[in-house]
This record gives sequence, C-alpha cells and structure tokens, in this order.
Amino acid sequence: MTRLRRQGERYFADGLRDISSDRRQAILAVCAVEWCAAISDVVVETHDRIVGKTWQGAKRLCDAKIADAKAAVQDTLRAFKSLGSALLDARSNGASLDQATELACGWDRLEGLVATAAELTDTMAADPLTHVGQCYHRFRRYAPRMLRVLDIEAAGVAAPLLQATALIADDEKPETRPVGFLRRGSKWHRHLNAEDGDGHRLWEVAVLFHLREAFRSGAVAAETDGTTELDYRPSGLRFTFEAALKSIITD
Repeated sequence: MTRLRRQGERYFADGLRDISSDRRQAILAVCAVEWCAAISDVVVETHDRIVGKTWQGAKRLCDAKIADAKAAVQDTLRAFKSLGSALLDARSNGASLDQATELACGWDRLEGLVATAAELTDTMAADPLTHVGQCYHRFRRYAPRMLRVLDIEAAGVAAPLLQATALIADDEKPETRPVGFLRRGSKWHRHLNAEDGDGHRLWEVAVLFHLREAFRSGAVAAETDGTTELDYRPSGLRFTFEAALKSIITD
C-alpha cells in the first residue's frame, strides 16, 4: 500500500495513462483512502487545537479577573479586619457592639463590604468553564459539518457521547439535552444547571470538549478502513478499496 501511494503521488495525470487500467484503479483507490485518512487526522487534530486554544483563552481570562480583583480583596480584608478588631475590643470592654460598628465603618459601608465580598468570592472561585461558552460561535462554524463528514466509531463507554454528537450534526435541539457523557461529579453539571435561558450553546461546547478528550483517549476514532466505498466522478466508476487491491498487477 505504501508503495502504491508513493507511486500515485509521483504520477501526473498523463503518467497514469501509461500503466494498466487495473493497476491505475488500485493506485487511485490506495491514494484516495490514504488521503481520506490523512485529512481525517488533520480535522481531528485541528479540533483538538481549537478546544485547547478555547480552554487556554478562558483560563487566561479567569486568571486576569483574579489578578484584577487582588487589590479589592486586600482592601476588603483590611476593612473586615478593622471591623473585627473593633467588635472584639468592644466586647472585651463591655461596650455597645452597635456603637463599635458605627465607629469602625458604619452599617451602610458594612452592607457594601458584604456585597463586595460576595462578588469577590465568586470571582476567586470561578473556573475557566465559566467563560468557554463565549466561544460557541467559533465551534458552530465547523463542528456540525465535521461531525457529519467524519465516520466516528465509539467504544461502548463513549456511546452517550456519540449520541450527543449526532444531535449536533443534525442541528437538533431537543428540550431535554442528554448529559450521559458527563461524569457524575463533573463541573459541567453545575455550569449547565446554572445556565440562564437557552443552555443549548454551553451543552454543545461541553460535547465538543469531551469529544476531544475521547479522541485523545481512543474511546472514539475517525474510521477509514478497507471497505470504504469510493465514488470517482464524473466517470461514475464505483468500486470498493478491497476489490481494487485484488486487481493489482505486480511488476
């Protein structure tokens, strides 16, 4: 097969006319199947890079927000430290805690500090999954077509994932989106449940992220085998790769 592929890649169209018809068909079949496999690999690798780039971008955004909040965190901690010290001193001296609160920061400012602390808690606890949904349109530009074109085979454990990819390939949006491909303790559950309005976008991103991991682990694979039927147009010549190999005439 390797020799036939190399031979085919060396020939121009006029060179193929100089060899026998059977061998020419075999060379065309080998090259077509080998090139299909190579293109499938490139598609899978490109999807892998896009998912990786999306994750890294979301992680950088998350880290930037945490870095920007550093000063606010320090100011809020100092304010609560000052308030806590004032309350402890008042308690030790038997003084009014209400008066101590008023002198330390005031009730209005305390309400603001609590609200700020709540926001900072969410910021510091956020993970990149909070931001990956922003790249939904990037995936929509290619993912449905990719899933329709690739012949993806899955192991039994990845069957729920394959069913989810079929929905994306067919542009279906069921009311109940299957999440069987997610582990029970996956962080994706929390983000999907917290999604406001139409959570279908984040669900699609979750499917495509898990598809990348499944390709990496070998749970799914883009198949191109020897029984692939090839259709050469406009001649209408149609045959299988296996039949073409049987027609090879050795030198």
